Amino acid sequence: MTIDIGQMTEEQVLQRLLDADTLPERTVLLERLGIPVKVRGLTGKQVFGIRERCTERKERRGQTVERLDEELFNVSLIAAATVSPSWGDGKLLAKFSASSAEEVVKRILLAGELSALGDVVLDLSGFNTELEDVKN
Repeated sequence: MTIDIGQMTEEQVLQRLLDADTLPERTVLLERLGIPVKVRGLTGKQVFGIRERCTERKERRGQTVERLDEELFNVSLIAAATVSPSWGDGKLLAKFSASSAEEVVKRILLAGELSALGDVVLDLSGFNTELEDVKN
């Protein structure tokens, strides 16, 4: 269904917003492991919550210095966005002596796989998306 966005009524815009709770999904193949991983996009609230949890703050000379733990951020994004497999499955937690899905992700995936899968999650979450101006 294509609608000329310049011709959308307020009601049509409202309906699109009401239908916006469906997040995009994509299945990617982890070639080394030979398994499909299904991930979905995350909302802004979810991504910013993860970013906040992965940011360390320290006081230095009266200034607050922030540093994002990029590895933890990527691992947390992947764990939160994965539809399947279940990284937090009890068998995986036991096998890897892990306490969380994030720990399992960190122990199974290689650095490059973490980076590539994290990029897919960010793409599905609307990062790297260009917006067009609507001409009146």
